[in-house]
Amino acid sequence: MKEIRNRYELLVNYLTDYIYTVSIRNGVPVETYHGPGCVSITGYTPDNYQRDPDLWYRMIHPKDRENVLHQTQLALSGKESEPIEHRIIHRDGTTRWIKNKIVVTKDENGIPVSYDGLINDITDLKRAQSAAALRGKELRQSEKMASLGTLVAGIAHEINNPNNFVMLNAQLFTKMWRDAVPLLEQHFQTNGDFLLAGIPYSECKEKIAQSLEGITKGSERITNITKRLTEYSKLDSDILNEYVDLNSVIETAAAITEMMIKQSTSNFHIEYTPLLPKVRGNAQQLEQVIVNLLTNACQSLTDNSKEIRVLTAFEHDRNRVRITVEDHGIGIKEQDIKFIMDPFYTTKRNSGGTGLGLSVSYNIIKNHHGTLMFKSEENKGTTAIIYLPLPRERNGQYFFP
Repeated sequence: MKEIRNRYELLVNYLTDYIYTVSIRNGVPVETYHGPGCVSITGYTPDNYQRDPDLWYRMIHPKDRENVLHQTQLALSGKESEPIEHRIIHRDGTTRWIKNKIVVTKDENGIPVSYDGLINDITDLKRAQSAAALRGKELRQSEKMASLGTLVAGIAHEINNPNNFVMLNAQLFTKMWRDAVPLLEQHFQTNGDFLLAGIPYSECKEKIAQSLEGITKGSERITNITKRLTEYSKLDSDILNEYVDLNSVIETAAAITEMMIKQSTSNFHIEYTPLLPKVRGNAQQLEQVIVNLLTNACQSLTDNSKEIRVLTAFEHDRNRVRITVEDHGIGIKEQDIKFIMDPFYTTKRNSGGTGLGLSVSYNIIKNHHGTLMFKSEENKGTTAIIYLPLPRERNGQYFFP
């Protein structure tokens, strides 16, 4: 019997991290004993639990206490329950996850006299599950963005078809009008004013020319916008060997977000540093970063008079280029700013924010050997600063200082 008992205890210790036992009398717990293994899981010794009977309950995470209390009540009434997973607060202040399985012991009359809690530390398992879930979300988001890129490219293509028709006809009518003006003008000088579509010729001749010019320019603008959208939506490569003009990158990003900028502010300014040195990297990825920063800046503004300003600069002494995006929006709370570049952290969850934008932008800048940092004050605004080093060449090889 002793050998069987030893084997049993060995097996139990292998399957569980530790066991606690609760004695029951008349459906009420009267004594609790925590096994020696409780120290490694909770940080407390069996004596700590003996001297403080409420310690175990206080250790349970507040959000999990209701579930644990329900499991305990079932055990006290002699009913079996499914294992539950819940959090506890370790003595060192950290949060641990445990799996708690309760086994009830009854007397010959079926009355519960005790129950054993079999405790397994599943903290590492929970962390692994969270990491896997995060990777799954990132993959789904990546697939969604790829699908969105295909959709945007398709829409741009569909817009281009009727727009080409508009542009060709606008150019044709412009030529026809230019040819017709001398004849109409001669008729006007000889016979006096006359009506075109119910409007006197003397009043509409300038408006017609302006309208035709406006149609042509509008059509050209549509062509430029769809072209930029198509280029922006293409799957970019991971190759970072282009020589990139950051002034052009900002110009393109501002064109892509032009509608949002106009809806958000009447006080938008870009200050380009002339002859800005080119950085080595991927223009499309850097456009993505600026688009994200401009979008965030627009969304932070509370009224149309608030300013957004974009600046470029060359820091010669540090051999790097600086891009600054400033807004006078609502700012970021002090407790939030340290988390804003974490994946899926967002203060705009209710409005559809995913929390991926700044995380992706941060990694793009990091891959360009650069730095993305933020300064913000609540209700005063936010400044995003990008530093991108210029590569140095040695023996035909490029390196970053």
